[in-house]
Amino acid sequence: MKLERCGRYLALAVFSAATVMGAQAASAASTDVTGQGQPVLWLSDQKSTAWVEELMGQVLTYQTLADKQVIEGNYQPYLDQMIKVRNRYRAGDRRATYDGVNQFMTMLEVRMGGVDEHSAEALWNFCYRVTPDEYHARDRHVRAKGEAEVNKEEEFLRDMEERASLSF
Repeated sequence: MKLERCGRYLALAVFSAATVMGAQAASAASTDVTGQGQPVLWLSDQKSTAWVEELMGQVLTYQTLADKQVIEGNYQPYLDQMIKVRNRYRAGDRRATYDGVNQFMTMLEVRMGGVDEHSAEALWNFCYRVTPDEYHARDRHVRAKGEAEVNKEEEFLRDMEERASLSF
């Protein structure tokens, strides 16, 4: 009886705090390479600077599930590939990171290691969602967004570059 009353008070306190403070997205600041603060809104579409760690964590989760025979497949090649990607990313080698991410996604597309279709698709989608766009090949964008949307974005970027070059 006492525990039940405590739970009610806790729920009331949380509800009251949300009402008084307003239900807003939490925000924080991260530090970029120049040491300048950069606002980060959680619950947004902004990609994290820790994307490679998030992706490795997801692959490790799938590997653990496979080890416990909950799902089928060998995820060790994916984990090995993500370790290479992480090392290249940390070293600042953008081209090697780009190549590594796209090789990882190709491995998922061909279902390397006998992974099931659902798990491969889920990992592919997660990878596309968290990885910065600069590390995806154009065909990955087409698969995720559609040809028309990618063409529209490319046209927009070309127009912006042309306008910027004319302003000098």
